[in-house]
Amino acid sequence: MNFINDNRRGSSNQICKITGINVSLVLLVICFFLNVDLGFAQTATDKQIKSVQKELKRFKKDWQHKLPADSNFDIKQLSKWLNLEYTGFEKVKIAVEAEDWDTVEQELLYYFKHVKKYQVPTVTKLSEKEKEASESALNHYFRGNKDAHPLVFRGGNIDWIGPAFHDGKEIKDREWAFQFQRLLWWEALAKAYHLSGDDKYFYEWQYELVDLAEDILPVEDDDPWYLVRGMETYFRCQRLTNVLPYFIKEELFDAKTLVYFLSSFYLNAEHVRTVYSEKGNHLLGELVTVFENGINFPEFKKSKEWTNDALTVIPKRMFIEIYPDGMNNELIFSYHSMYLSIFADAYVKFKEYGYEKYLPTDFYERLVKMAEVYVYQMFPDNTISQFGDSWKHRNAAEIFRKQVSKYAPELPYFDFIASQGKYGNPPAKTSVDYPLSGFYFFRSAWTPDAVFLSMKNNPNYSWHSQIDNQSFELYAYGRNFMIDSGSYIYESDDPKEAKWREWFKSTVAHQTITLNNENIKIASKHILWKDTTNLTCLVNENQSYDNLVHRRTTLFIDKKYFLIYDQAIGNAEGQVRSHFHLVPCKHRMDEKTLTVATEFDKGANLIIRNFSTENNIKLEKEEGWISYDILRKEQRPAWSYCSEKKSSDPELTFLTALVPYKKNQKPDNIEASVTKNNGELSFTLIINDKTYKILLNAKKGVVRMNIL
Repeated sequence: MNFINDNRRGSSNQICKITGINVSLVLLVICFFLNVDLGFAQTATDKQIKSVQKELKRFKKDWQHKLPADSNFDIKQLSKWLNLEYTGFEKVKIAVEAEDWDTVEQELLYYFKHVKKYQVPTVTKLSEKEKEASESALNHYFRGNKDAHPLVFRGGNIDWIGPAFHDGKEIKDREWAFQFQRLLWWEALAKAYHLSGDDKYFYEWQYELVDLAEDILPVEDDDPWYLVRGMETYFRCQRLTNVLPYFIKEELFDAKTLVYFLSSFYLNAEHVRTVYSEKGNHLLGELVTVFENGINFPEFKKSKEWTNDALTVIPKRMFIEIYPDGMNNELIFSYHSMYLSIFADAYVKFKEYGYEKYLPTDFYERLVKMAEVYVYQMFPDNTISQFGDSWKHRNAAEIFRKQVSKYAPELPYFDFIASQGKYGNPPAKTSVDYPLSGFYFFRSAWTPDAVFLSMKNNPNYSWHSQIDNQSFELYAYGRNFMIDSGSYIYESDDPKEAKWREWFKSTVAHQTITLNNENIKIASKHILWKDTTNLTCLVNENQSYDNLVHRRTTLFIDKKYFLIYDQAIGNAEGQVRSHFHLVPCKHRMDEKTLTVATEFDKGANLIIRNFSTENNIKLEKEEGWISYDILRKEQRPAWSYCSEKKSSDPELTFLTALVPYKKNQKPDNIEASVTKNNGELSFTLIINDKTYKILLNAKKGVVRMNIL
């Protein structure tokens, strides 16, 4: 379908390729304080503003005499979708039977204005992002994909379907189109109207409601994928639901607006059900929203069907989407907060609306496990692990304040996590293993200056995860030292951006072992986890290649230091590399001593040193990048310890010490070694004048340490 020339869509043939900065005073001021770089030329600014004003003037002039674009927005059709037997609809039903459609509209309006109950959220002021969103929307500048791209002008008659352009170039990032369809600025318009009483915000929202409905509804199978998907559709349902309490009581909200509102809601609510996803966060989000649609709008005939969809599926999905240890199947911590939020909402609302019998007895237990794994992955600075399509700087405590508080505020560590350690009791454990989902967390204490390492060795692979088994992240003494590379972008039709997506997902972008720099397979095996007072030991394997197993032994010693022993086992031949990446920082590399050290002027630093075993090992610089935000990346130090392996070699090994230290406590001497004897490994780590002797027999599950 060539949607650009689809005459059914009111503004789809008005794709804007004009470049120009919107110079409305409010927007410029907001963008200055937010440091938002719109990046457009100024030549077409007046045309853009005038085109918006002309379109809104036309809309308001035609409104009183407006006929619906098609029968889907006609009161006759809407009446067929409503449950006329619903309490409060008595006069509506009489008018429908008499085919007195003007009266039907007015009685329906009276019901929704004066009979139906609403709870208007308490709003005292707009956030800076809400100010930007509401003001820019007045001039038809919108964001897709949050702030990954500048605000984009979508035409006086808004183009809801065509591609977006910035500086004359099409935005190929698919997330832009997805996020644009979610109407994330509608709440900002509603709040701005609620706080200011200025009609311009209502008129803009009313125009968008009608224009969007006539341009995209009903959604059809051959429409662009970013219209058809269930996720964007359920977001539109949420936006409609959330803004109604702000507008419905106002005189400007007339009967015709209500017809467009209810028709739009119904068409979106029903479309979701025709495109349910097969699994994952998309399916769950669709189901919980469809459930809420039935709860929030029982006036529709289909409302019972909507609630039943969720009642019969969501409880089952808890035990499909979530491992018994509490981690989600996508194995991503940014998405874990979404899973937790969805299941928490389902749990609370099922109970609130009398559907508790649909909840299995162990549903709550799994919810608690979900909260627990989220706690243990939390960095001492309250950020989260950036494995896969995750974003480091999410506020880990926020999920407790917003979601866990709804169903388990009595958890013994709830106050501690929600307050970011200001009060309450910390979790009972510091270091914890999750072998089912393949996550491991080493922690010295529940304090901001703790030493913390997160490691993964997942049993499965998902679209949002990466090719990175045995990779890890390291934080110590108030500083992030080794953070996962991130994802940079999800999907893009731009070949260059797509290539970067591949690089960030690739094995060489992670702290693990490769053969000839090729991507590994995901085939994990948990061997051993032992946690004692001064020593935590993890042994894991991954069948990284057909003829090469990567066994990694990680020793957390004296709650301060790490020894990582890598064994590349098998008859594979080629170059074996153990990859490492630092955060962007000043650093020093010494190829002779196989040492890399950070050189921060203040606070903690880190020394990474490899100790030759039986191999001829080299230290070689590599390409290193890290991405903390979409479409933003920066270079960082990266290297590998590498050696050539022959097929006749039964294994090739690396022994690496990670020694973080506080300011002015740099160790003068670091030595490490390992010996093998009849299946036992004997490790020695020397830091200054202290010697740690560790005996490990993974097969027998024996780990002992002596400190000399």
